[in-house]
Order: sequence, then structure tokens, then C-alpha cells
Amino acid sequence: MKLYFIVFIACFTASACSSQRGSDNVYAQQERYVQQACYSHSAIDSYAENFNIFLTERKKELKVLRPELSSENYQQLDTALNHFADYWKTLNDERDLACEEQAACEFMQLKSPQIKIVDSEMCDGSEFMYSVSRAKIISFFSDIERLQLQRTDF
Repeated sequence: MKLYFIVFIACFTASACSSQRGSDNVYAQQERYVQQACYSHSAIDSYAENFNIFLTERKKELKVLRPELSSENYQQLDTALNHFADYWKTLNDERDLACEEQAACEFMQLKSPQIKIVDSEMCDGSEFMYSVSRAKIISFFSDIERLQLQRTDF
């Protein structure tokens, strides 16, 4: 009787460990899929690089104008540029999260075809949120790119 119990425990433990390894493998596959889908695009890097160049140029312009500005005006402009950078980071974080959700949903559908058959519109919400987040970044970048510090003589 003890021998059967020991064999049962050994088999149960082995099956539990192997199923755990299998789920870890699926999780690792999902992580790789998400990383590849969301973080290996040059367009993302291009927007980030262009925004950083824009912000650096505006900060240089602000330093050049500093002697002509009151300390209050300088502080306001510097704060505005910092708010632009913070908002850019927020938009990127929002986009990254939406992309990860979308990619995880796509991975689930690829891994489990029965899910795709049962509910083909399951990922529509995450896909929409991802599209909206990308549109916000493009819109913000387009709007901010036109801003320039200008001197006005009174």
C-alpha cells in the first residue's frame, strides 16, 4: 500500500512539474511574441528620436532667449517644455501598454485556434485602444513639431 502511495505521489508530482514547465514555456513564448510585436519597430524609435531632437532644439532656443526673458517667463517656458516631455512619456507608456495587450490577445488566438472560432472579435477592443494610442502620439507630435519660440518686440 505504501509503495502504491509513493508511486502515486511521484507520478502526481512529475505531472504537476511537467505541466508547470509547459505553462512557463507558453508564458516565455508569449513574452517573446509581445516583445517582437511591440518593441522591434524602427518607426517607434524614429518618433522618439525626432521628439528628443525637437525638445533639445527648443531648450537650446530657450537658453539663447534667457537674457531677454524675465525669470518668470523663462520658468513658464521651461515648465511647458518639461510638460511636453512628460506628456510624450505618458503617451508612449499608454501606447506600449495597449500594444502589449493587443499582442497578448493575438498570441492567445494563435496558440488556441478554438478561441478564434468561438469569438473572432475578442481582440477588437485592444486593437482599437492600440490604434487610438498610436493616433494620439502622431497627433501630439504633429502639433508640437510646429511650435517655435519666437521673439516679439513691443
